[in-house]
Amino acid sequence: MLKIIIADDDPLMRRVLKNVIEKLPGISIVGEAGNGRQLVEMVEELEPEVIFLDIDMPEVSGIEASKEIFDINPNIFLIFATGFNCYAREAFEVYAFDYLVKPFDLERIRQTVKRIKELKIEREQVAVLKRERTLSRDENLKLKVLSNDKSTFINVPDIIFITRNERKTMIHVVGDMVVQTYEPLLRFEECLEKHRFFRCHKGFIINPDMVMELSPWGNKTYLVKLANTKETALMTLEHAKEFQSRYCI
Repeated sequence: MLKIIIADDDPLMRRVLKNVIEKLPGISIVGEAGNGRQLVEMVEELEPEVIFLDIDMPEVSGIEASKEIFDINPNIFLIFATGFNCYAREAFEVYAFDYLVKPFDLERIRQTVKRIKELKIEREQVAVLKRERTLSRDENLKLKVLSNDKSTFINVPDIIFITRNERKTMIHVVGDMVVQTYEPLLRFEECLEKHRFFRCHKGFIINPDMVMELSPWGNKTYLVKLANTKETALMTLEHAKEFQSRYCI
């Protein structure tokens, strides 16, 4: 289901777009915004995949709003739907997918949405292939951990999460094993990030494949429930958005 937000300060124009878009299969209009500031807030909350937005909106213009949106999620498809034909250059500078001028060509809207759906499928297929290649490469990899006078070798896919506690780094592994070392967390972040591990908090690195649940925990923080352990990790709000953008479909 393709999640769409429509943003225009003219309710009539929003209704015109909505009437066309909601008739298309595989579409969900998750929100409507009447100004640029409201749109940016909706993007953070609703995480749409496509936005139809006007150029001339109160508080924050469509161009300025699109810049903020790009910082939130550069993968969102931005489609400018406006009465001005003179802002196309500015629109494509913020990586607009299309630029529609009122009165709208309804068939153009349908074709644009169809193409986005095709690109979404292509993205998902590429993501699956990358994941499969990474997993096959990681199956035989071991992480070398130095602890006092010995070296411990851990199968990379078996790592659940890594955290820091009382000046020690704790590596939680499938089978209720915890390996302790004085090596810094940064060292493991640098050597594991290319193998899909994710620094979700200043004190935690997680294996995305082990994440089962995120639930609110205080202000702008989530509690992360992980497979194969009763222990939990923490994830900041900012990293939660990045996690879902990178690893979720």
